[in-house]
Amino acid sequence: MIACRKRYFRLPARHIAHFQFLVEGYDGIATVTTVDSKAAVLMLCIPDGLEGEVDRVLDAIAQEGSIPFREDIEWKEESGEEP
Repeated sequence: MIACRKRYFRLPARHIAHFQFLVEGYDGIATVTTVDSKAAVLMLCIPDGLEGEVDRVLDAIAQEGSIPFREDIEWKEESGEEP
């Protein structure tokens, strides 16, 4: 199994599918999982070594401006998820 880094993001629920489509469209750079649909929290599992690629994709999504999202570095503590 490939090691991955988990990062959490919040965004309006109506944008979850579009965000997932965009990120996973870059084949193999990350998987997107909805970890809390009510709070609209997503987890990106990023394989080691691909963090820079994911950052570039996230920057492009942010610059385009159609999906307001923010990283939520505190979510895992609130939810009891392990780092």
